Amino acid sequence: MTRKKVEADEKLIHKITIRVSDPFLKKMEGWLSKSNSNSLGELARLILYKEEIIWYHKDESKETLSVEMTAIRKELNAIGTNINQVTRYFNSTTIPAQKIFEALKVLDEYNKVKSVVEKLTVLINQLNNGRQSD
Repeated sequence: MTRKKVEADEKLIHKITIRVSDPFLKKMEGWLSKSNSNSLGELARLILYKEEIIWYHKDESKETLSVEMTAIRKELNAIGTNINQVTRYFNSTTIPAQKIFEALKVLDEYNKVKSVVEKLTVLINQLNNGRQSD
């Protein structure tokens, strides 16, 4: 695969060498990791030409909320599976005492759902409060 042809006046034919301090190099490498540039040279050119640099930012607080919400989703799936199993046992038995026992198991699982939904509500409120402050 060949490279895209560039206009003669856009070719990068002149080399400029500069020296920078170690702290400044580390700062530029930090900028590079958070920008849309692929190399330090490209980043330096964008700065010299005063062109637009797109900066990427990752919000760590939302990352933790996402992890917690994923855990809640897994927990709800497990509870749903338990409810389905208990319901199957409930429908398969003809003994009234066994049906009551299985119904109590389902009630216990629904109580678990209630506590998980409360956790989820707290997380959603945190997420909404974070958006309002942005």
